[in-house]
Amino acid sequence: MLISNDLLTDEAKDLKMATREFCKREFADTLKWDETQNMPYELWKKMGDIGLTGMMLDSEYGGMGADALLAVVIMEEMAVFSPAVAMSLGAHSILAGNVINRAGNKEQKARFLPDIASGKKIAAICLSEPERGSDAAHPKTKAIKNGDKYLLRGQKIFITNAPVADIFVVYADTIENGKSLGVTAFVVEKTPEITVDKMHKMGMRASPTGIVFFDEVPLSEENILRGIGEGTHIMMEGLDVERIGLSGENLGIMKGALEVASKYAKERIQFEKPIISYQMIQEKLTYILSELELNRTYLYKLAKLWNENKGDKKLRTATAISKMRSAEAAVKCAEEAIQILGGYGYTSDYLPQMYWRDAKLFTIGAGTSEMMKLIAARRIIQGFNEL
Repeated sequence: MLISNDLLTDEAKDLKMATREFCKREFADTLKWDETQNMPYELWKKMGDIGLTGMMLDSEYGGMGADALLAVVIMEEMAVFSPAVAMSLGAHSILAGNVINRAGNKEQKARFLPDIASGKKIAAICLSEPERGSDAAHPKTKAIKNGDKYLLRGQKIFITNAPVADIFVVYADTIENGKSLGVTAFVVEKTPEITVDKMHKMGMRASPTGIVFFDEVPLSEENILRGIGEGTHIMMEGLDVERIGLSGENLGIMKGALEVASKYAKERIQFEKPIISYQMIQEKLTYILSELELNRTYLYKLAKLWNENKGDKKLRTATAISKMRSAEAAVKCAEEAIQILGGYGYTSDYLPQMYWRDAKLFTIGAGTSEMMKLIAARRIIQGFNEL
């Protein structure tokens, strides 16, 4: 038996199965979406109809509650079929929606969350900039006080969902009387002063990504989340749960790689017997299974701890470790699946090549693997609890 299965609640098990069945019905054209670099817009409504767009959002606004374990199993199962769609859904709900859910006031939640939870409107979070990647806590994008308004000026890059987004959560340096008051998080609806250039990528191609330009976007205090200068704290809280969600995607890539590779190995005949009977093939499949189970067990436990200790900074090291290790494992597992399929694995007709290109993003986005290692290293320097 797999230990990880025992860590799921009955609700998580039911949701995992429901997500899997939904994806079996609706994701038949995954490879086509990847090739055309576009997923069907109507998929958002279908995901909203069964509640998937309500991950990490309170139930009073139409969400399924701020439950990290439920978010993980959705991301895991969806990534088996399309890591790109899972990433767009995660950016919509776990990143942007969850930030408003945690940092918004009652009026802001009532205004934005029902449409996000239902999938009626698509959300994006604007963090990275052309000159600010790992150093995202010091943005060049500015919100300059002008009378009773703030004028948002600057640009963000690598923004998931930007080309189709209706709502943006934007981090900007807040300027008043020529002085910085710190980073502030703003929730902004699409206006004519916001333009987007779509980006073309190596992987995650069905997930729309763009450069967002803010040209003197007028904002009021009603757009401010939690308060002036609170943006960095909001950002770090959001990154912790984002890394949990993305780790779930990595599980899905590993699981998908194992399913495709093992099925092929049972059917592919060489030297008059299926290649799964050869020990070197068995070694590769066993490696994928081992990484899947070890990372899954760690992540399920981590998600449950997050549910019990929401916002606890002590989990930051654990989320960094999970994201870093699962991302690197997902890349390697996808590569092993390609190798098992041989020449077929190198064609665009099979999923492993897509898994490999998609998985590579997770060693870069939401904090590079190198940054995750630095977070863990700081914990070592500061000291940690020994057994």
